[in-house]
Parts: sequence; structure tokens; C-alpha cells
Amino acid sequence: MEKGILETLVGVLARPTSTIRSICQQRPIGWAIIVYLVASLVSTIVWIETGFYDLEGMGLPDVGMPTIIVGSIIFNIVILVVFTALSHLAASLLGGKGGYGGLFSSFGFASLPGIFVAPLAVVGMLPMVGALLSGLGNFGVLIWSLALYILAVRENYLVSTGRAILILLLPTVVLLVLSGLLVGLLLLSV
Repeated sequence: MEKGILETLVGVLARPTSTIRSICQQRPIGWAIIVYLVASLVSTIVWIETGFYDLEGMGLPDVGMPTIIVGSIIFNIVILVVFTALSHLAASLLGGKGGYGGLFSSFGFASLPGIFVAPLAVVGMLPMVGALLSGLGNFGVLIWSLALYILAVRENYLVSTGRAILILLLPTVVLLVLSGLLVGLLLLSV
């Protein structure tokens, strides 16, 4: 990558359009995986520590944090690969002119705002207003990441923002339908 990793990370946060465009062109897949995994791990650890992953409460055995983290790494990488592939297919069907590697790399870096869930979890511990501030902050992180994902599609495939949103909606709908079918099949087999 022409820019250093720290300059790229700052660029994603401060100058997202030009930085995402550069990421799409340079395709730093290794760095993208590291950024994506760090952001995913921060979220996973925060969710474990705040009780979001209450396995015993869901009737599942408590397998311990190391197992959950390894499972989370595998699951998140699979989701990134599959979601990128479905988005790439949707973009190709809708006339986009970009490659899988650029999209994969830019999606990895688009997850960067996820690192802010850790400080927001600390804010959530404040008395009275903590939960509200944390909730608003997490909603902001979600919107910020979504905007970066839209930007990644737009810059990688050289399409309009509206078409980029449509490209992202198609795989999301497919994954939701498939997840619903899987849950339905699992419920029917019980």
C-alpha cells in the first residue's frame, strides 16, 4: 500500500472518500483482514463482557471466552467473504465496473468505526444517562459504518450512491431470507 497503515486508518476516519478510493485501487487485503478482525474482536469482547452473549441464558453450554473469540473470528471472516461475494455479484448484475479484491479490502476498512464500541460500553456504565449515551453512540457507529460500506461500493464500482445502496440491499435481503429459512428448518426439526 502506498500510504502507511496508520495514515490509511486516519484517512478512513477523517477523509473517507479519497481513502476508500485508494483502498479500492491498492487492494491491501492483508491489512483489511486485520482491521476487520480487530474491529470484530473489540465488538465480540464488549458483547461478552456486557452480557450480550449470554450462552447459558440461551440454553447453550458456556464454552469460555477463547472458544467464543475463535468462533467469532471464523464466523466474521466467512461473513465478510460471503457478503463481499454477494455484493460483487449484485454490482456485476447492476453494471458495476470493479473487482472483488477492491471491495473486500474496502469492506474490511469500512468496519473500522466498530472499534468505538469499547469506549461506548464504558460510557454505558455512567449512572442515569450512560445507557442513553451509549445507545446513541452505538447507533452513530452503525450509521457511520453503513455510510463507509456504501462509499466502498460506490468507489469500487464507480456507481451512483443510490445504486450503491441497492447493491448492498440485495445481498442483505438474500442473507436475511436464507437465515430465516435456516432458522425455520431448525425449528421444524426440533
